[in-house]
Amino acid sequence: MREAATQAARELPVTMAAEAFAPPVITVDAPSLGTGGEYAPAVRPLAPRPLAPRVVRRTAPAGPPVRRRSSVRGIAQKITAGGALLFIGSLVVVTSLPAQAVQQPGGIDPQVATMHEEGQQTLAGVSAETTSYFARDDIIVNDQVAAARMSDGERAAFQAVADGEPAGPSYTGDPAFPQVWSMLETSFVQTPFPDMDQVSMSSGFGYRPGGFHGGSDFTPGLGTDIRPIANGVVSAVFQGNNPGGGGYSVFIDHNIDGQFVQSWYGHMLPGSIDVRVGQVVDITTIIGQVGNSGRSTGPHLHLELKNSDYVSFDPVLWLQTREMNLEHR
Repeated sequence: MREAATQAARELPVTMAAEAFAPPVITVDAPSLGTGGEYAPAVRPLAPRPLAPRVVRRTAPAGPPVRRRSSVRGIAQKITAGGALLFIGSLVVVTSLPAQAVQQPGGIDPQVATMHEEGQQTLAGVSAETTSYFARDDIIVNDQVAAARMSDGERAAFQAVADGEPAGPSYTGDPAFPQVWSMLETSFVQTPFPDMDQVSMSSGFGYRPGGFHGGSDFTPGLGTDIRPIANGVVSAVFQGNNPGGGGYSVFIDHNIDGQFVQSWYGHMLPGSIDVRVGQVVDITTIIGQVGNSGRSTGPHLHLELKNSDYVSFDPVLWLQTREMNLEHR
């Protein structure tokens, strides 16, 4: 079944987004190159988005004018499609991923359902062939970063909505807080380390000795601050008791262009988690710090992404694809 899927991925036609578009050079062997795998959520055209409650803002001290929309979120255009990701102008992946690095929808393998297999995490990587890094150029679209940030009033208004609805389960592929989730639609995504020009990766998504690895492991250093990949709402917090071996972990539900994406942040530093279930977060929120908790043999962050079928897909390829799609809409 995986062989058939691999063959189908290899036969997919390649089209250019625009005549002037020069795609980044990516040296990686993976299906559906640049999409995060077959099961990554597709990008849909922008559509009008529901607005959050209006907030009366106080007059700010004199300073450079900042453009903001009248609604709390201005969801329809607040996160515009023209923004490039903060962390990357081109993504370079020098690891060799398996040809079929996606999970079949017929059922989640035990290796994917858990965050790790015992003994497979290493600070230096599984082998010399599994060393990767995020590279970022100096092109930063400050307007888009500013637009993705929430003011205190915006966050408070969304938080009031989240606090008024009961928490649902976090393992279903549906948002745990559907009402506020529907109001947090965004197109802007980033790495968990947006302030870093380069982040090493010790283990990528896909098959490796010992089983299937459902995410990507990054090694920016013990105690490094972790931020969410996008605005969202916290759906689960594990204070050292993640059943998949992830130790201190946080799950966040995102509304990316109207589609459900859940991000997992595993092996965090004990005592560093500074968010709670139901908390609304934006791209500036520090959710915790890189640690070595759970089944881990070295400080790193395990970043895993789930779609609405609750199937894991490649975080690195998906983040890189999001940048390309945002740049060329």
